Amino acid sequence: MHAYTERICLIQLTTAGPEGLRDTIVDPLALDLAPLGEVLADASVQKVMHGADYDVLCFKRGHGFSVANLFDTMLAERVLGRSRYGLGALLDEHFGFAADKSMQRFDWGRRPLPAHAVDYARYDTHFLLALADLQRHALLEADRLEDHTHACERQTRVEPRVRPFDSTAFWKIKGAKGLEEPGAAVLHRLFVLRNEIAAEMDRPVFRVAADGTLLELARQSPKDHAALARVLGKARAIHPRVRRSKADAILEAIAAGIADGKAPKAARPESPPKEVVARFDALRAWRKSVAEARGVEPDIVLDKGTLMELAKARPVDREALLATDLLDAWEQSRYGDGIVACLAGTKSRGPKAGRET
Repeated sequence: MHAYTERICLIQLTTAGPEGLRDTIVDPLALDLAPLGEVLADASVQKVMHGADYDVLCFKRGHGFSVANLFDTMLAERVLGRSRYGLGALLDEHFGFAADKSMQRFDWGRRPLPAHAVDYARYDTHFLLALADLQRHALLEADRLEDHTHACERQTRVEPRVRPFDSTAFWKIKGAKGLEEPGAAVLHRLFVLRNEIAAEMDRPVFRVAADGTLLELARQSPKDHAALARVLGKARAIHPRVRRSKADAILEAIAAGIADGKAPKAARPESPPKEVVARFDALRAWRKSVAEARGVEPDIVLDKGTLMELAKARPVDREALLATDLLDAWEQSRYGDGIVACLAGTKSRGPKAGRET
């Protein structure tokens, strides 16, 4: 919401000791976090987080930290088959605490932080240890503690993926497909320029210039500073710094788009073969039946990415399934037979007679 490059701007910690709970607010923009990284990786210390998938990714991507011995309170609710697992709802239900939803889009990179922001951040973790205790008892009673432990372990293994900038994503802007050439080519050039400026300013692209502003510039394609000033004078959703200092760059992008004459086509991901899709659908149906029998959501069993890789590999027996290295030992023992049986029931399209393969 507030920066081009994601970074951790605040860390909240709640620890339990002889004197009770202690809440600590850490400024990662000012401190060396190496000691915290050692604690996160220490398997002898349990870390309680809520919806930790993004936290784990941020720690890995931003600082190279791993997380061991995780207890995820959101996963606990989901493993228990409960439908309300947002932190705000849980704090209200168990502790009568109403979270301030107005702070959800706050800029945590601001310094100094106002007192009300610090108070809000503090209560993000203040109740987590008590909540984990309640959930641990419920998981034991439901005989699902092992399932939760595995789900948390799987959560710690997520790895950040680099998503390169896609210059053809400008086609997703509302109204882009209605542009005639060279308007679409101009929009493409402006879309690339906006991303470059956003990275330079460390601002989200929508805070640099709105999609509608780019579209209007592409439609009118002003050729000089006076014409550009008229268009930008009517455009509210553009950063003042861009309006002041990027006029030349905008005019150059417009001229380059006109010279291009035609915009590049949208990038399309390669579709898997029909037989792979059929196996994927069969695995999804199997996963759904397993999830329904356990009273949980399907992704608690296995995620879609793993199902697709299994569909591509199509292991014919347990030995082949083990060789794919797609499942850990717990998943192998719990789901291995079902997966092999499911895939054995799908048809495999072989080579056609009369053709060399």
